[in-house]
Amino acid sequence: MNLDNLSYAILDELMSNSRITNTDLGKKVGLTSPAVAERIKKMEEAGIIKSYSIDVDYEQLGINENVIIGIDIQYCNIAKFIKEIENINGIISVMKSTGDFCVIVHLVAKSMSKLEEVITKFSKHGNTSTFRILGTPYKSVPKIKDLKL
Repeated sequence: MNLDNLSYAILDELMSNSRITNTDLGKKVGLTSPAVAERIKKMEEAGIIKSYSIDVDYEQLGINENVIIGIDIQYCNIAKFIKEIENINGIISVMKSTGDFCVIVHLVAKSMSKLEEVITKFSKHGNTSTFRILGTPYKSVPKIKDLKL
């Protein structure tokens, strides 16, 4: 799907606020509400817009362990690893990577003991390194249009 500047503007606005109404979005990009809705629908159908989400402060919910775990696993065993961990609660994302770790997992856990249980399961697949996230002092939403340049 080819996107024009209006579609990029819609994406940028949605990435900043996915709850914006089509009416307000239309005012920002210079389109009617139905025109915005149609463009969004087409981008959803094309798989450009995959989902809408919220950003949760886990600490406020009493979930105190927020970590990144690198796993030195053989690349050919990644699919097996994913299958074995897909039901572990708290996994936010699993990423394939280059460098020292073929897999990087972002997860949250209520306690250090729960985190240790997960690390034990992961270590069956390879050496692990855990990085505790202390905070996020900077967070950004890139402008899609500018990335295309």
